[in-house]
Amino acid sequence: MAGPSTATPHPLHNKVIRALRTRALLQPGQSVLVAVSGGPDSVALLSLLHELAPAWNFSLTVVHCNYGLRGAESDGDASFVAELCRRLKIPCVVKALQIPAREPGRSSSLQARARELRYQLFRDLVTELGIERVALGHTADDQAETVLLRMLRGAGLRGLGGMPHRRGNLFVRPLLAVTRREILSYLETKSVSFRTDSSNATSVYLRNRVRHELLPVMQSLAPATVPLLARQADIVREDDRLLERLAARRLVRATVNRDSQTLALDRAVLLKEEPALQRRMLRQAMRSLSPLAIGVRGDVVLSLLASLSAGRSGGSWTVGSLVVTSEQGLVRIAVGDPAGPKTESSSQSASGVALQTVTLSSLPCEVPWPPTGALIRISVVTRERGMALLKKPSSTIAIFDAERLLLPLTVRSWRPGDYFFPAG
Repeated sequence: MAGPSTATPHPLHNKVIRALRTRALLQPGQSVLVAVSGGPDSVALLSLLHELAPAWNFSLTVVHCNYGLRGAESDGDASFVAELCRRLKIPCVVKALQIPAREPGRSSSLQARARELRYQLFRDLVTELGIERVALGHTADDQAETVLLRMLRGAGLRGLGGMPHRRGNLFVRPLLAVTRREILSYLETKSVSFRTDSSNATSVYLRNRVRHELLPVMQSLAPATVPLLARQADIVREDDRLLERLAARRLVRATVNRDSQTLALDRAVLLKEEPALQRRMLRQAMRSLSPLAIGVRGDVVLSLLASLSAGRSGGSWTVGSLVVTSEQGLVRIAVGDPAGPKTESSSQSASGVALQTVTLSSLPCEVPWPPTGALIRISVVTRERGMALLKKPSSTIAIFDAERLLLPLTVRSWRPGDYFFPAG
């Protein structure tokens, strides 16, 4: 396994330097934690930062997360990264992480839980080692995939802005304007080896299908699809930031009073704004009381605004942990208990539809769904059958891991504030 070379700089070398300077990602003399999986992107990132370290006086530390999901292959990745760091004389932290089981009542994919665990480790190491920046190896291809995934899910400007080059003062993505083709060219020129994750080839994950099926079709029509989508994401983020700043100013005007648990808005002032600002003002108001409100779906916000615009007074809606009411010309947002009696018995959903529930106490089973009279049929199938069904997505079939389902199982209609992380 060859390590990063110190020969003539590759064109990517100067491109990364420009990104570091123009976007203020890293400063000379900083300590940097580099997240390295062993794949081409993160290995290229480490190689480039290692090349820059003498001139920029970087203090580099590598972190590798081993979830053990691919058995010997995962262990091989960990050994590869440790050996690479040994040859480069860079401190390396290899951490075995066990992804926690999904919490009851919370929808999150395996990938989402792994990400939460990984980022928590990064933050812990930042505190423990006095790190100033965490460098991540996301590329323009990752950005293009993210934008397309969010587009397929109906995202607004914030979602279509993809990943930022810098998040706060800690996380940076120096390769976000670099294509995977450039990465592979750099690694080949420098004779740097890397690992290949076999799970990236499976079609089970939606991101992989976007990568292997959708993007190639788009590139056949427009070869520059990846850099164009990455540039579009940059423009969208800039537009979104401007709208967020405008909305914050207008929110101050619309706020009548507030404390740590409640915020009251003048409904007339809110509704006279343009729709783009109304949505952001309402989101910002909810987010100021509950950080989890950042995950509220756009259609929930639209439904709330439609109800408020209809002039309904005395209405009450639950949005996650918040209760929104309209009365006497005010829109009141308060921290409430989503499991309390008001949530399902005495208040509507944001769409005005009463909540419906059925309880399943055994598997397999078949029960009627009250709103439509349709049957909910639940059966246990082999893993092979489940994987086959996943390859043929259907709006009437959902696949779950039987070992993770806890009985009794409650199936209910959608409630404002609900969200989930699709696999991939």
